[in-house]
Amino acid sequence: MTDTLTKTDEARNFLGIPITGDIAHGSTRVPQITKEEFAALLKPVLDHPDVHCIGWRQYTPYFNDGDTCEFSAHEVWLVTTHDLEQYEYLVENDPYMVEEDLAVGSERHPTLGGRPHHWDDDNRRMVYEDYQGEHRALYDAANALDAAVQSGKSDHVLIDLFGDHCQVVVYKDKIEVEEYSHD
Repeated sequence: MTDTLTKTDEARNFLGIPITGDIAHGSTRVPQITKEEFAALLKPVLDHPDVHCIGWRQYTPYFNDGDTCEFSAHEVWLVTTHDLEQYEYLVENDPYMVEEDLAVGSERHPTLGGRPHHWDDDNRRMVYEDYQGEHRALYDAANALDAAVQSGKSDHVLIDLFGDHCQVVVYKDKIEVEEYSHD
């Protein structure tokens, strides 16, 4: 049997036993960050004097369209003390609507500012303009947190800390985890 193995086949083995054939590797996993690395991303945002709370939803989809249902966390939203006047009702009564207007990655967060963008049909890509706003450091820190949450890098930390099928809202003095129904 060794005579028919290719060089690639010889490199694939387990316990010294050759592995042959086509292997479907399934979904690719993103390298995970540690709880300490996640805290280092969250802390500068939370410590900013203008930040009231930060939140996101995390869950494993229920539906099965043939693809594997995998846990993920979704867009981070941020409420500053300046946003509270306009959004206080939503924050207190309907936090599920907050992220639409206060998403960190939005084109223009009312307090953080943003990077206006448009689709370039000729080059088939999104084109981002320069940052517009007055809180660049907070904007950058919030976007780094959002990227870690949405990229999947934080999935193990998030599910271990907060569980599945929930909305997480982080305040300076408490973290609220509420069940989130998503169909």
